[in-house]
Amino acid sequence: MKRMFSGTAKAFWRSNNGAILLLLLLIIPVLWWLWCITLDGTDAKYAAIMTKMALNRAVKAAAAAIDTELLAQGSVMIDPVASRSGFDRVFTANLGLREDYSPTGNSFLRQAPEILSYYTCPGPCPYRYSITAANGTEVAYTFSDPGVCALVRISIKHNFSGKVQDIFVFAVAEVLDD
Repeated sequence: MKRMFSGTAKAFWRSNNGAILLLLLLIIPVLWWLWCITLDGTDAKYAAIMTKMALNRAVKAAAAAIDTELLAQGSVMIDPVASRSGFDRVFTANLGLREDYSPTGNSFLRQAPEILSYYTCPGPCPYRYSITAANGTEVAYTFSDPGVCALVRISIKHNFSGKVQDIFVFAVAEVLDD
């Protein structure tokens, strides 16, 4: 029968150095796997937060598009055309998107976001608006004043696992009508 290890190799594995090497060979891949999962989760959370901030700014810009002629008469009403234009301008600028919502090289998104719902509430208020998202979740809001709401879906592909995760973001802005 052949000897599997020479005397030096057998002494190495019996010593503490061999046990430490074996432990490192088992622990390093596990730590690398945990690190990859952490990075994937961090990327998704970062995308959700940045999209929420951009959407909040966009609906505020859209709600600021008040019809000045009606305002002179004492009535607050949002101009729907100017509202959507302001929304698109601010949303694309904050996420680094082109006019067709495709991402530029400066954007953290790799796919164009999908505007699932954009609604301008002209009044009368209170008005309840609801939409059912693609995942079956119902999103509802009751406007007490004229305002704008939007529901956006972004798809994030994880770097290491390759899994695609859909993130839904909802934002509302109202103009106080006193």
